[in-house]
Amino acid sequence: MKFEEHVELQSPKLKNDNIYLRPTRLSDYDAVKAYRQNIDNCRYIRPPDTDEEVYRIVGELSKSWKLTQGVWNGLAICLTDDDTAVGEIVFRVEDWQHQRAELGYRLSDTVAGKGVCTQAADLLISYLFHEIGFFKVSAKCDPRNIASYKVMEKLGFKREAFFKGHYLMGNEWTDQYDYGLLASEWKNK
Repeated sequence: MKFEEHVELQSPKLKNDNIYLRPTRLSDYDAVKAYRQNIDNCRYIRPPDTDEEVYRIVGELSKSWKLTQGVWNGLAICLTDDDTAVGEIVFRVEDWQHQRAELGYRLSDTVAGKGVCTQAADLLISYLFHEIGFFKVSAKCDPRNIASYKVMEKLGFKREAFFKGHYLMGNEWTDQYDYGLLASEWKNK
């Protein structure tokens, strides 16, 4: 790893020709609330967040990154021609000793199916491997969330596990796919 555990980093700004990732701001609250409270959007992730939960999440994602095991760090996803947050891309140190990060993402239905999430994940994964020095990035999803695991597979993640009745979401026990991607398997950028 290129950094010490518990170090704080300024959130980077990452971009390609179509999208850019920037630090989340408190002014993103309404945009984040729209997709975090959309029942269809939340169906396979977790129950919709309350207004208070959205405010707390936006506040947490607005802070500098902290490379502490279990702490989620993230960026807002924006289109190059609009500064409105259309999603979020996040990671947490899953295991510091074994240099693993876990990736997560949420996207507004307004841009779903246009490659935005795949591009955002591509940018963040490159940063996690090349700038921070993680050995492996993992990602998890409900098997019914086809769009989510398709993003992982497009990026080269391999399905490593299937867990039956693995977590409780609301009143329903749901299954989980676990995916992994090694730095050595990541495309050279």
